[in-house]
This record gives sequence, structure tokens and C-alpha cells, in this order.
Amino acid sequence: MEDTPSHSTQAGRGGSETAAESLLTIGQVVARLQSEFPDLSISKIRYLEDRKLLSPARTKGRYRKYSSADIRRLRTILTLQRDEYLPLEVIRQRVERASSPVPGQSLTSAVTPLRSTQVLRREESVYSWDDICRQLGMTDSFLRMLTEYRLVEPAAQTGLVFTESDLEIARICQLLERFGVEPRHLRLMVSTTEREAAILEQVATPRLLSTHHDKREYGEQLLSDLGALFSQLTHLLLYKELRKAL
Repeated sequence: MEDTPSHSTQAGRGGSETAAESLLTIGQVVARLQSEFPDLSISKIRYLEDRKLLSPARTKGRYRKYSSADIRRLRTILTLQRDEYLPLEVIRQRVERASSPVPGQSLTSAVTPLRSTQVLRREESVYSWDDICRQLGMTDSFLRMLTEYRLVEPAAQTGLVFTESDLEIARICQLLERFGVEPRHLRLMVSTTEREAAILEQVATPRLLSTHHDKREYGEQLLSDLGALFSQLTHLLLYKELRKAL
């Protein structure tokens, strides 16, 4: 249910009533920003608050009240999600780092963009077996090895169809092979990734299976955020080990 102002709060404002008029309820925030972000909902804003990205003021009756600064911060967060596909943990760090921007600089422009991460539900282009080999200059035998070790997994639709993610994975594997890192060396990565995904699915599944739309939406966002955190952790652990070689 949408937050609404409490009568006791309105009565106790006194001389601060004019300042309080600029504060919006969560429903008013959704109405203001929904033309820019059509998928914005009350549950999504509450989720962002739960993830410590937003911290609106509360009335004595515990109703959320959003200031202009809160709305600017929310707009920045939503823009980074939509345009940069950044995980929420990275967005939180960047927004906090930009909380005191240079005079004249907007909060969005103060945020350092990172390479986009993939949105779980994003539609991907599809490629045939021949498309992959032609675009990457890859031999048929090498692509076959990638499928045998499950580094890429063609979907059996109208023939063997690969996604854009498969194309990128194949490209990276081809680069690694030039340095002597063959597909067979990467089998453990596949197994490890499958185990990690199973752990995250176990955490998010109760919400994903919910018949309540808000809970399913929360579960999808949670799954994406957990994946981003695991990705960052893997990256840091790898470089921690590589530094030992120096």
C-alpha cells in the first residue's frame, strides 16, 4: 500500500510546514519519474531502500518522505541501471563517491561509468554455427571443442543457435588459446560457475516462485545483484592470486 502522510505529523509541523511541502510520498515519486522510467514501481523504490541506496526521511508515523535530493539520487540510480547496466552494489559505491560533486557538476555526470554488465532479462541477438565461425574467423573444430566443454551452449531451435553471450565467450576463448590456454583448461571454470549459480538460485528461488508480483520482482533484482557481487568477488580473488606471482 502506498505511503500517505499521517494526520499527527501534519498537525505538528507548525512553522516548518512550508519546507515540508517539498517532500513527496513514495507514490508521488513514482508518478513524477514514471514517464522517464516506465518500469518504476513502489516496490522497486522500496527494494532500492532495502539495498541501502536510498534513505528517505520518515514521519512520526513511519511514512517515507522524499526530498529533492532523494529524487535526484533516485534518478541517477535508475539512469545507471538503464543505460550502464551496472549492478546495484557498484551504483551505490559510485553514487556515494559522487555525493559531494564539483560545483556546477550534476550527480549523474560525476559518476564514473563502468563497462556495462548484462541484464539478466535482456534480449540477445542470435547467431548460427556458421555466423560464429565467420565473425570470429574461428575453425569448426575449435567451436566444437567449446561446445564439448560447455563453454558455449547452442540452443536447439531451428538448428544450432548461439546467443550474443556465446559469441563473446567464444571470442575470449579464442584469445586465450593464442597464449596456450586451451578450452580443456577452462572446464573447471564451467563447473565452478554452475555451482555458484546454483547457490544464488537457491537464495532467490523462494521469491522467484512467489505468486506475488512484487516478491517476484524483488527476487529477480536480488538474483542480479548477487550475481554481480559474486562476479566482483571472483575478480578480486583472481587478482589476489596473480599478485603472488609478482
